[in-house]
Amino acid sequence: MAHGADLFTKLGGTRAMAELLGKPPSTVQSWKAAGRIPAAEQPLVIERARGAGYEISADDVVWPLGQAAA
Repeated sequence: MAHGADLFTKLGGTRAMAELLGKPPSTVQSWKAAGRIPAAEQPLVIERARGAGYEISADDVVWPLGQAAA
């Protein structure tokens, strides 16, 4: 499983996440495959997810996804 699987699952999968962010599903799928969300996109992910009622934090979007900083 990719590092980011938990975040993508939290947001309903890659298609649902893409719709939430206004991004092509292929873009979000590439993030999932890479196990990271580009730094420039991280604030958007947090803002849109929280706006939609999801409880996520910076730890969910900053690599390594979903793993608290040591």
